[in-house]
Amino acid sequence: MAARCHPQPQQHRQQRCACRAAASRARPPRGARPARQAPGGGRAAHCAAQQSQPLEQQQQQQQQQSQQQQGGAALAEAVRAVRGRFVIPADEVAALQAAAGVGMDALLLAMLGEAAHASRSAISNYKVGAVGLGGSGAVYLGANLEFPGNALNQSVHGEQFVLANLLLHRERSLHSLAISAAPCGHCRQFYSELACADSVRFVFGYRGHAEPAVFSLDQLLPARFGPLDLLEDPSAPLLLEEQRHALAWAPAAADALAARRGDAAFVAAADAALAAAQSSYAPYTRCPSGVALVTRGGAVAAGGYVESAAHNPGLPPLQAAVAAGIITGALGSYAEIQEVVVAEVGGGLVSHARAARAVAASISPDVAVTVLHVARQ
Repeated sequence: MAARCHPQPQQHRQQRCACRAAASRARPPRGARPARQAPGGGRAAHCAAQQSQPLEQQQQQQQQQSQQQQGGAALAEAVRAVRGRFVIPADEVAALQAAAGVGMDALLLAMLGEAAHASRSAISNYKVGAVGLGGSGAVYLGANLEFPGNALNQSVHGEQFVLANLLLHRERSLHSLAISAAPCGHCRQFYSELACADSVRFVFGYRGHAEPAVFSLDQLLPARFGPLDLLEDPSAPLLLEEQRHALAWAPAAADALAARRGDAAFVAAADAALAAAQSSYAPYTRCPSGVALVTRGGAVAAGGYVESAAHNPGLPPLQAAVAAGIITGALGSYAEIQEVVVAEVGGGLVSHARAARAVAASISPDVAVTVLHVARQ
């Protein structure tokens, strides 16, 4: 039989008695009072421990707290500096970052609240802010736009607004994009069009995580469908790279312009719509298009069409023009739009005229929509 692992009965009794004797010796005699601790002894010991800390260490802790408070105030001041603005030049960005004493990601994230103030989300009541750092070092702000009375697919996502802002200012690359919420699949696909898509850093917080994180597009949308899956020429310029479409007015459009040559705002809008079409991004349908808005105050804002390899996530030219109007301050509200001028290829596979009319009619039945066809040269 195998040996037992516990002591034999006699041995076990001896061990138990030895333990009792040791415990009896450790107890004070019967009737003896335990020694009383001096009043305040615990507090005195704690204070003595504090006093034993080197004075330099206490001063360092106080200095760190002061620096944190000053840094928070400086960051808040940096955020106030961008209020109501959509573009912050590179030199000012560097100065704001130095004054706040924070990293670039922290600065971009801090600006999200100000970006979201520009949101026009009458349908969802959900404000999205997006802040992009361009390759030039400039910062671009954006927000989501919605158009009551229209289909939801007419909306502009905050990330798309930032892209429209980059295009408007001819920024050729995007380094980082901070977002107030995780980007939806629509925007992840939309950003696949960027020439710099593989290097863009996406910075955002999301449910279940206390701190924001940084992601690449490959992490957000692995094995994605993109430009190289559709483009016949893989060397064709991608989004944010320079686009050049040789376009001129078709004869009927030239006649319409001649008939209204005394209307300076209309002529300026037509020229702006043509320029937007010439620089628009339409590599899949080859139907470049641009839209210009004329406000009741005579201001003009224009934007170009942006296509997606997945088609649906594209940005229509009217929405790009609305974003441009908000960015430049020409468009305080949708109600200020007086006329929409569409420049597009006549008889093309894709037309934006009907969608432009639908959005314009939802703003006001008084908004005029003029379609001018262009021809490829």
